[in-house]
Amino acid sequence: MTIIFDFDGTLHNTKRLYGCAVRKVYDWLVEGGYANEHYYSDDDLSVYLGVNAPDMWKSFMPSLPEDIKNQASMMIGQEMIRRINAGEAVLYDGIPEALDTLRGMGLKLSVLSNCRTAYMDAHRNYFGLDKWFDNYYCAEAYGFIPKEKIFLSVKKESPGEAFIMVGDRASDFLVSKTHSIPFIGCSYGFGTAEELAGADIIISSPDMLSGAVAGIIK
Repeated sequence: MTIIFDFDGTLHNTKRLYGCAVRKVYDWLVEGGYANEHYYSDDDLSVYLGVNAPDMWKSFMPSLPEDIKNQASMMIGQEMIRRINAGEAVLYDGIPEALDTLRGMGLKLSVLSNCRTAYMDAHRNYFGLDKWFDNYYCAEAYGFIPKEKIFLSVKKESPGEAFIMVGDRASDFLVSKTHSIPFIGCSYGFGTAEELAGADIIISSPDMLSGAVAGIIK
């Protein structure tokens, strides 16, 4: 049995880190004449957490030239990595203990995220994630295709394996729906109640995670 985790909003409390990075790059866009002055709060920007970079820019600033979108996207990633290395990244309270428990249950753990590979590598190093996780599937390595399509590669690597998906956004739930695997929705993350409606189990805090998994596999 393998538990597949989303990362941002499920394991990592990304809101402040992301907000600071996007605001810095937005100021650069204003200085370059590509955007009007505006302040975006962490809450304003959290709707884009868990969304892959191309889709984020399609929604956030659709008229921005593609080369500037790409440059701004890379700058956001670089700023977030800088902040991770500066000690600003935080896992949700209770996540390390929950992951310890799941490993103690003999389960395999993997990450499936809409992030860039360098971003995940920075977290792997900073948090020592390899003590918990066996595999990392980052959307950048698959050309930012949707998670439910990336999951085809996950299944191919482990034929006959049973899976549970854990996440906070509709893109995570879609993996479950497409491939008929159980879904644990994390309401403490950045998704809406509508995105998680119909999940097999919804948890409101990380300390409920190991119990939710145990309830599915019993």
